[in-house]
Amino acid sequence: MSVRSEHSRAIRLKQVMQQEGVSALLVTKRENVRYLTGFTGSAGSVLLAGRRKPSLITDFRYKLQAAREKTAGITVHIQKKDFAAALQETAEAYSVDTVWFDESSLTLEVLKRLKKEGLSLKGHRDLVGELRQRKDVQELKHIREAVRRAEESFREMKKYIRPGARECDLALMLEILMREKGARKAAFDTIVASGRNGAMPHASTTNRRIGQGDLVTFDFGAEAGGYFSDITRTYCIGRPTERQREIHGLVLAAQTAAIKNVRPGIACKAVDAAARNIIKRAGQGDRFGHGTGHGIGLMVHEAPSLSPLSKDTVAQDMVFTVEPGVYIPGWGGVRIEDMVLVSGNGAKVLTSLPRALDGLKLL
Repeated sequence: MSVRSEHSRAIRLKQVMQQEGVSALLVTKRENVRYLTGFTGSAGSVLLAGRRKPSLITDFRYKLQAAREKTAGITVHIQKKDFAAALQETAEAYSVDTVWFDESSLTLEVLKRLKKEGLSLKGHRDLVGELRQRKDVQELKHIREAVRRAEESFREMKKYIRPGARECDLALMLEILMREKGARKAAFDTIVASGRNGAMPHASTTNRRIGQGDLVTFDFGAEAGGYFSDITRTYCIGRPTERQREIHGLVLAAQTAAIKNVRPGIACKAVDAAARNIIKRAGQGDRFGHGTGHGIGLMVHEAPSLSPLSKDTVAQDMVFTVEPGVYIPGWGGVRIEDMVLVSGNGAKVLTSLPRALDGLKLL
């Protein structure tokens, strides 16, 4: 990540803290720490942000890594005893009376340890997570690269998608291709769900061999610079039946409606409703049981949420998925998922694989 991006994020956080009356903020969520510092350590590292330079608190395992990765304007504190004692020392050095924390990311056990050190603590919502919802230029660069790696890998795998191929072999092949293109890992366990297995939204990939005429759902994503992509396509192996065309067309119409409704200021639940109402009117409402989409970035699933219960609002520079689906036990399922970037007047689709039921021919 660029120094400039991380430095500007820390400045924005300080501005938000001032608006909220938060003098010192303890950042514990791994993705939030990375977002503000560039530090990629896997565990046990936190950030104390306040009036002075933010302080990254970590342990001996990450001493060299923290010095190499952290951005300008961040100090590094290597704990001598444990995280709680190091935080108390840092807070005392910074003359901090009260430490605010994200209520969604601290366990009761950790809170007890911190209070035992004499720290005055106060819960708050996830301020850094709210900043992360709107992507900056550097983040969008990584996200676009994650999309490219995933889509190019899928195009290369296309020639192996045929009757007789096993779900697990195709999933493994796709993950290997994404790694060969530079991804440190797949964004999540790749899903290849054929035939009746497609009725499970998050099906576990099996040894099942794909048959002629099967619907096959591919759900996959790659990593780039710590950011992820998430794409789903459902294709037919051979000539589709009228029933397959009907369900696929319904899901595609629902997705198209949702994307057309994306714009700054609209409630996320309204975008969900645009897709859900089309599926309901077709009599398939009880077969679409998950949200229409989710934010994506340093985590595959992050805010905002596009669901009937969402309290989020669409804002410019958000990136999220739009992925309605219909799942019919004993028959199969269809899901189509694309990633969109919110512009000043609508949605820009970042993913490009063909959505058509016979899309394998178009790749």
